[in-house]
Amino acid sequence: MEKEVSCLCCKAIFEYVKVYNNGDYSGLIGNLNPELDLLDDPAYYLSNEKNWISTSVVIKLLERAKAILKDDMAPYKIARFLAENAFLSLTHIQFIKSFWSYRKALLNAQRINDQWNRNKKVEILRNKRNNAVIRLHWDPQINATKDLCLYNQGCYTFMPVIWGGKPLDLEEKCCYFNGAPYCEYHLTLPFLNRFYEIFSRFFTPKSTLMELIEEVEADKKIIERQYEEVNRLNLELNQKMKQLLATQDTAKAILSVINLEKLLTTIMQTLSEIGKIKRAVILLVNDKDNCLEYMHGTGFEAGVPEEVKYYKVPLHRVNNILVRVANTGLPEYIPSIADSSLRRENIMLTYGKPSSVYVVPLITRSKVIGVIAADSGDGKGIPKDTRETLEIFTPQIAIAIENARLYRELEKQMLDLKKSYALLSRAEKFSFLGNLAGRLAHEISDPLKTIGSFIKMLPNRFDDEEFREHFYDVALEEVNRVNNLISELLSMVKTRESQFEFNNFHDLIDKMILLISPQSNAKNIKVIRRFDPSIAHVWLDSEKIKQVVLNILSNAVEFTPEKGRIEIITKLVVKRGKPDRIYVEIKDNGIGIPESMMNKIFDPYFSIKKDQNMRSGTGLGLFIAQKNMEEHGGTVDVRSTVGKGTTFILNLPLDRSYGLPDWKKDRKDEDR
Repeated sequence: MEKEVSCLCCKAIFEYVKVYNNGDYSGLIGNLNPELDLLDDPAYYLSNEKNWISTSVVIKLLERAKAILKDDMAPYKIARFLAENAFLSLTHIQFIKSFWSYRKALLNAQRINDQWNRNKKVEILRNKRNNAVIRLHWDPQINATKDLCLYNQGCYTFMPVIWGGKPLDLEEKCCYFNGAPYCEYHLTLPFLNRFYEIFSRFFTPKSTLMELIEEVEADKKIIERQYEEVNRLNLELNQKMKQLLATQDTAKAILSVINLEKLLTTIMQTLSEIGKIKRAVILLVNDKDNCLEYMHGTGFEAGVPEEVKYYKVPLHRVNNILVRVANTGLPEYIPSIADSSLRRENIMLTYGKPSSVYVVPLITRSKVIGVIAADSGDGKGIPKDTRETLEIFTPQIAIAIENARLYRELEKQMLDLKKSYALLSRAEKFSFLGNLAGRLAHEISDPLKTIGSFIKMLPNRFDDEEFREHFYDVALEEVNRVNNLISELLSMVKTRESQFEFNNFHDLIDKMILLISPQSNAKNIKVIRRFDPSIAHVWLDSEKIKQVVLNILSNAVEFTPEKGRIEIITKLVVKRGKPDRIYVEIKDNGIGIPESMMNKIFDPYFSIKKDQNMRSGTGLGLFIAQKNMEEHGGTVDVRSTVGKGTTFILNLPLDRSYGLPDWKKDRKDEDR
């Protein structure tokens, strides 16, 4: 708000309307200015002549005074009322009386003008003993009306009354508000005023001194009152600051909690500590059932009653205060339940027995997701500052609850996705193993035929020691081979949760080479091992790493031509003197992968086998292999050249934290 006019004028307006409107000046207050409207008592501020306000506020007050009194000349009469009743401050009175005469006062007209307002300049054209001519040049940048002109005419006309003189005669020759460039006043002073001016010189010092004493005493009381008010406001401000800081810190803490049950408990504790709320319940909107339902509560002496825990109220029941707040998004406060129209049979009232209730909506993204209903629990109601704190706090609560609900939904979706992933993984296994079954049948039937032939010959050659020893060695070797094939096949089929443990890394790879041996032997493919002997036991989920190696090996066998070769290389990478990771390369000299397909081979359901007249796979093998490596913190990459072959590179970190519960991850690993 601009500071253009002294509130001295406003004080006169209030006093004048009060006198001539039976003491009622309420019609002057309200919607004057946003800054003034925020004050608890705007009239008190406007009545203090030490304050300054904008011209537009004075204009509104003068217009309202005219409307209340139904008098278009009210601005002129208010100026007269000001002079006759000495509503000037001591500073103003001394300032004017010190001139001793109206003529001297006009000589200092601009200084007087600056004491009251800054919306115009005063020009003196003539100033003789009994007449004068002055012009008022209004600032075009400031909004002004004819009412201000009338008010100034009254001020000039009745200024002599201040030192006991008679009003002068004023004639306006032209007016700024009628299109002229300025307002021009012609002033004529009555002869008797000269006597009053001389007479006033003898009594002015004494009267001024008495007025000074009275003014000082009055100002002293005002200062004391203002000091007490400032002190009170400072105490309130400090309390507010403490509440806001506590609210801010607590809001940050609440927003970091994503478990819904734990979050609701934290919220209730916070309401009790910061808001001094003894009892409260949180109800959330159930969109599916179109109702409000109980979620959490605190402050019940014997715990939350079962009836309250199962409380639901349809959102169409608008006579219910909880539903009304949820529908309107506006808080409601009932200071006394006993004097209200609330239905006493309501479950919340029956079991909670609140003496008062304050219901606040939980709003996030312009949507009400629930309400908080609070009661002080002491029968004294909920203080205003507590209600204000709760209103500030609830948006943070709403965001935290919404985040927790989304997180809970995400957890459910992740669990469903994990189950789906497990099913896909099993589907890929069965797809591969189904194709492998025929090869295994052939591999198993040959040893069984050999063993059967030996058994048939045994009765006739039982006494042949060389035959018996040879039969024993061959039969045992074949039985072990069949047994190993079946064991590995069964271990690949069974389903279990992820289980990290130390495993012999090279033994794991050998078992997968054995499992694809029926296919590799059928195509006379040579499988070459180049294992780093420094690699021993590795922390991993054996079943998932088996699946990674098996998928890549089976693809290598399928894409490698007759009498081809597959090479498996392992290497331990040491970093800063400690084992850091394992590199595994699986190379083949097959047909290779076209460059246009390199970015798609890890996509689910993508397969190039159908273009190569091979068995049709599920397209999930490499996708699952990549996911299994990611679960170990590793990666799987590929290099390929069409016509020369493909190399898959497994990068497996030696990090023991994978697969451990959270509470174990921070513990120091034991040496192997």
